[in-house]
Amino acid sequence: MQVRGMVRLPVSGAVSRIDFEVPFNAVVSYRAELFDGAGVSLGFTDPAVLGETFSGLAPSEELLPGSLYPEESLAGAGVISPFTWMHNPLAPEGAVRVSMSDSAAAEISRPTPGAVVYPRGRRVGVMVSEPRRGLSGFVADVYCDSLEDADRVQAMLGDYNTTTVPVLCIRPGLDFNARITAPLFLGVSDIVEEGLTVRWGGSDLIQRISGDEVSPPVPGLFIPLLTYADLNAYYSTYAAFNSDNASYLAASRRYELAGSADA
Repeated sequence: MQVRGMVRLPVSGAVSRIDFEVPFNAVVSYRAELFDGAGVSLGFTDPAVLGETFSGLAPSEELLPGSLYPEESLAGAGVISPFTWMHNPLAPEGAVRVSMSDSAAAEISRPTPGAVVYPRGRRVGVMVSEPRRGLSGFVADVYCDSLEDADRVQAMLGDYNTTTVPVLCIRPGLDFNARITAPLFLGVSDIVEEGLTVRWGGSDLIQRISGDEVSPPVPGLFIPLLTYADLNAYYSTYAAFNSDNASYLAASRRYELAGSADA
């Protein structure tokens, strides 16, 4: 799987990117294919492994009450996350930590489109089919206990001022055990909001999400979180920039400054 924002990227020296689509609780290895100025491949770098296998890891204090049995501890590998996260691949800054409802992944369907045809003179039919598809009609309903979280979930498909691709990236955590691909990219045309207590002044809602498994947007599509405009807005002079960053690579990792140009 290609890393978004790292495809056909001109590099001089070093570069860094955050992989927002890395699956949780799994060992992941990375390698880079290098090219010369003419576009001829120079081969691959040695693979680097992200994370290692853990067992008996102390449970996180952020775990929801009752999510672990007594005396149970976490076990996993790679980027350990007890929680499930969801975001639009082209807007990772809008990622939301979600609580999947009981209806999520209750049924899993991967159909094989086809039909039985009966050639003239045949007593039994012949099955004519296409390759088996990915998840179809997958339900990923999300429970929200605040209007702010509900707004962020709805914003993943765009709003009156923003247009984006209707694709969601779901990265299951330890709180969502489902037999699905991780990460899962789901084509979603609508998120139906069901208010549970809103009419009576509450803030409990269900965001009804369903769709079919799709390929992610091409990895070449990438909207950077941190831009030169952000750095220019934050630092008044080059001297201030140089004193605060050991190198341009270090500056490229100052993601806490993202959005400074819009402030």
